Amino acid sequence: MKNLFKVLLLALVVVLAIVNVRSVMSPIKFEEMRAKRDSAVINRLIDIKNAEVEYYRANGKYTNSFETLIDFVKTQKIYTVKKAFELNDRQLEKVVEIEKNRKKVRELTLSADDADRIFLELLKEAEKKNDWKVIDEITALNVAGGDLRNFRRDTTWVALIDTLYHSADFPVDSLPYIPYGNGEKFTLLTDSISKAGGGYTQLFEARADFDQYLKGINDQEYDNFILGVKKKVTQVRREPILNEKGEPTYDENDEEVVKIIPCRRVGSVKEANNNAGNWEW
Repeated sequence: MKNLFKVLLLALVVVLAIVNVRSVMSPIKFEEMRAKRDSAVINRLIDIKNAEVEYYRANGKYTNSFETLIDFVKTQKIYTVKKAFELNDRQLEKVVEIEKNRKKVRELTLSADDADRIFLELLKEAEKKNDWKVIDEITALNVAGGDLRNFRRDTTWVALIDTLYHSADFPVDSLPYIPYGNGEKFTLLTDSISKAGGGYTQLFEARADFDQYLKGINDQEYDNFILGVKKKVTQVRREPILNEKGEPTYDENDEEVVKIIPCRRVGSVKEANNNAGNWEW
């Protein structure tokens, strides 16, 4: 009987040890898997953002259609400029001075690209006349040296997908799908808000709710995690709770009743935020 008691006591100690280890390891394991999934979703949102930014540059607006966005990424070409030599500040000032004298103006402001263009014109004139005096004067303003006779700006058209994702094999068709989301897609929205000085600011938003890709790892740890996230205003969205007629509901203080939903989001259709991700705040 005494031996049986010892065996039972030992078994109880083992069970308690296992339970204790599991209680310690459970949140650690959840955090590891949560971080892995969250990182994958954030990276996909950044991919969507990059595509939307290029779409805006080409079209002056964003798109809320993944089909349109994917087709754009697959077919669009953009130009890149390969540069040989850069003009330093003193050389830029000299180019501005030359251009002011040519145009006979007292004040002139040039962007770096404008200065490059003008210098290329000077270079072309020098080659045509075989007179390198001006070019050599400008070259001499760089103490580090470098022969500006070899100054070049070559424009090349390349596939957007190569530049945007550094590979023609990038799985662009996967853009709409939430990693670990069992086939669920990101929500993609567009809108615009009026500017103070007139006109409109175009906006876009892409998002995935946490429960779309974190559910199923460990329900208890997930609930604990969500309780903490709900305290972070930037990482949640508010969805009106509707009545049976599909209308918003209000409480006794006449305030709209909403459901707080933790999510990952890039951009916003409610305010201009420079297309930031809510993990950045």
